[in-house]
Amino acid sequence: MKKNLVFVTATLLLSLGCDLAQARPAGIRGKSFGLFPLLSWAAPQQAAAEKKGPQWKSTEEYNAFQAVVNEKDPHKKISGAEAFLAKYTDTDFKDLAYLQELASYQQLNDGPHAIEAGEKALGANPDNLDALRFVCFALPFVFKPTDADAAAKLTRADTEAKHGLELIQKLQKPAGVPDDQFNQAIKGLRSVFNGTVGWVALQKKDYAAAITSLKTASEDDPGNNLTFSMLGQAYLQSTPPDYDNGIWNLARSVALANASKSPNAAALQKYYDQVYTSRHGSNQGEQDILTQAATSVNPPDGFKVTQAPKHTATGNQFVDAFYSYEDALKAGGDTEKQQWDALKGQPFGGPGFVDSVEPGPDAETTLVHIDISDESKAKEGTYDITLRDKQADAKHLAKGAPVRFQGTMAEYTMTPNFFITLDGTINDDDLAAGQEKGKAKPKPKPRTPVHHKAAQ
Repeated sequence: MKKNLVFVTATLLLSLGCDLAQARPAGIRGKSFGLFPLLSWAAPQQAAAEKKGPQWKSTEEYNAFQAVVNEKDPHKKISGAEAFLAKYTDTDFKDLAYLQELASYQQLNDGPHAIEAGEKALGANPDNLDALRFVCFALPFVFKPTDADAAAKLTRADTEAKHGLELIQKLQKPAGVPDDQFNQAIKGLRSVFNGTVGWVALQKKDYAAAITSLKTASEDDPGNNLTFSMLGQAYLQSTPPDYDNGIWNLARSVALANASKSPNAAALQKYYDQVYTSRHGSNQGEQDILTQAATSVNPPDGFKVTQAPKHTATGNQFVDAFYSYEDALKAGGDTEKQQWDALKGQPFGGPGFVDSVEPGPDAETTLVHIDISDESKAKEGTYDITLRDKQADAKHLAKGAPVRFQGTMAEYTMTPNFFITLDGTINDDDLAAGQEKGKAKPKPKPRTPVHHKAAQ
């Protein structure tokens, strides 16, 4: 028997008012969601009085659930909810019992179990907006693309978020609730669901769809720095990239994070700095954009970030060739696409130094990041080449090891810094020399103490 959707949502809206949750890129730990005044007894009691609503089957059931709601200790609340569900297996209030568990896990900073409880609530009642809102909000902060069920999680999140959007379209304003309060609550719900749809599209590299949903989410909640960060990334990763809208939205994200003293402000600022400098050639003017973006959702008419001037020839033919590729690909628009169509699959190789090494997308591949330009050599964490290498010993290459490499151009990345991805190999001699440095030295065996006999 389904809950009375309109009444339950009315209770939710009354409890939320205008204090809707703001997203925190660092995660959901300690974030109070304000969802659970819904579980006050007003909603179940009135719903039970309706013929088609959920009903208490006995006073004992009612009192048992009341005890769960009133319990203050989160551990005891969880065990109490589980005991209630075990005893009253046919209760009409399974979803609300699971929401009690969700609230407790959130209080304990246990995001994964909170999401699990939310999914159980949705299994009992797919129309529970509290559960939908929480799981849609929280999943991006605990999601790992490397999880075996990552694709299934994305599909489920997309389905749930779109179902949430369908549900709020059917809501009617309860009597006695001011129009502005109702509309603000609807916007808050809609921004969470559209934000999740956009986040899923971003994971799936459907950047056009991501922009559409994230743009709508930003209009409903213009103070959410996470939404603007994702929107900026979607613009930058589009084909061809939209640098102007991308940089503007990153700036908006930084401005909001700074204003709210978000713990993510420094990381967002660093990313914005890298993207802006890579595009413009210096940091001149980036503070002006931050100042403008702090007070406006959209860029002014004619907004444009001037492209960096082309590199000056260094006299090193190998480095100059790399710079010519970078300059050509930074042209943007159809020119950029035509340039890459001509470069993709072409051979490229030469000398460089290992910046870092990390596991590749499969067990056989190692990603070797290589510095070839003076800029990358001097800047920690930036590199010019990512070599997708299937040589077994590539994983042992040491940072700073000189290498000669050869490969074919497979991909390129513009943000936050430009680099080209090659499918290729390291020169065998350099690989042998570099891996000796990279291998961990064996720990010295502990010395056995020698005991000398005392002098007689």
